[in-house]
Amino acid sequence: MALNATAEACNRGPPGVPGRPNWQAGREKQRRQDGDAHVAGWSAMAGMHDFVVPDEAAAQASAEELAAYGFPRVLARPHPDGGWLVMALDEGPYPVDTVGHRQIEAVSREAAAIARAHCGRPSGGSRFDVSRIAEYRTWTAPIEVIGAKARPPVPEVTVVPAPPLEPLALTPDFSAPGTAELTGLDDVPWADLEHAHGSADDVPDLLRELAGGTQEWDGVLDELFGDNLLHQGDCYEATAPALPFLTELIVADVVPAPQRRDLYLWLMVAGGRRNDNLVGFAELAQDEGEPLQPGAWTEEVFRTVGDQVPVLLDRWDAEPQGIRFVLAVPAAQHPGHGVRAADGIAALAAELDGTQQGAYLRLALEIVHGRDERALALATEIVGWADRLEPEWLKAPGVPDGIKAAHVLAEGALHTIE
Repeated sequence: MALNATAEACNRGPPGVPGRPNWQAGREKQRRQDGDAHVAGWSAMAGMHDFVVPDEAAAQASAEELAAYGFPRVLARPHPDGGWLVMALDEGPYPVDTVGHRQIEAVSREAAAIARAHCGRPSGGSRFDVSRIAEYRTWTAPIEVIGAKARPPVPEVTVVPAPPLEPLALTPDFSAPGTAELTGLDDVPWADLEHAHGSADDVPDLLRELAGGTQEWDGVLDELFGDNLLHQGDCYEATAPALPFLTELIVADVVPAPQRRDLYLWLMVAGGRRNDNLVGFAELAQDEGEPLQPGAWTEEVFRTVGDQVPVLLDRWDAEPQGIRFVLAVPAAQHPGHGVRAADGIAALAAELDGTQQGAYLRLALEIVHGRDERALALATEIVGWADRLEPEWLKAPGVPDGIKAAHVLAEGALHTIE
């Protein structure tokens, strides 16, 4: 059956179950959370791969096929949001390191392909120490299929040693104590805008606390962005209007370099949400035969960050090394503006040659120059040693190579910050 025909059949689903139900929205976040699972003290890793399919017949068929593939126990039960939840127990064992994480993620992708054949979608899962396998074996459900094999096929994974991380200087610092004037802050109708927890009427006060040099800098900034404007990586109606005020804080020269870098980082993270959406949901869009589109407000946020780049690049020569490294990322995300910083990025890459940061800067340089094929090749090299990055990003269907590479750049650069 052709892809679009399969997608159309899967989209129909049972009465009352939409083609893109709410339980799919957290797929990418859940996958990242699984990869970041707390594994201290684990002897070896096992897991559960979860999928949602439209109905009981699809649940039975997918459970049987997953068991035949090698999962020793597969359960299925009605999902509270519609459809059926299928859970494949993966007893491993997998090593508790980058190789193990990549192996279990590769197995999860193979299981997802089986679920998709029955109109299913990934719905997260879990990772746990092998000592808990006995607990998971006691789970029951309306559908239970016991496989004849001990485990599914495990792919070979090669991870090359990572280059060293280089401590990047945040000196010299030219800032002086003072209060930043946030021009136009009261002209924004914050009470009419929304963030993750409702009305954004608290945003101006939080921004003013930052502008006044609050002693609770980390807490205020985390509340503003981590909790409100970029909660769980999502963008909101109030996210884009708040971003220019970060630029105002930066250019006022009253914020010390470590805190100033925080502001650049939040601009970098915000600007990366669009690409994260495109890469993370590419397979879902392909399966459903729908155009690939970023999540709500992410395109507006991306454009707003792009509007800040020219002003920020004016500061390239004056900012310390640790801030220039961060600034190279939004410059690459917006190459129309960023190309003017190409020489600076190249010089910084030469300074940091042989380090992780140097590799990311070389990647930024290729993106800035629009050399997408070379950028993707460099991104592939980086993913080979960067244990927090996902190889599947490089295969996202329908996503331009430049966006894949830019996503690797933004995510990887973030993980270099101590």
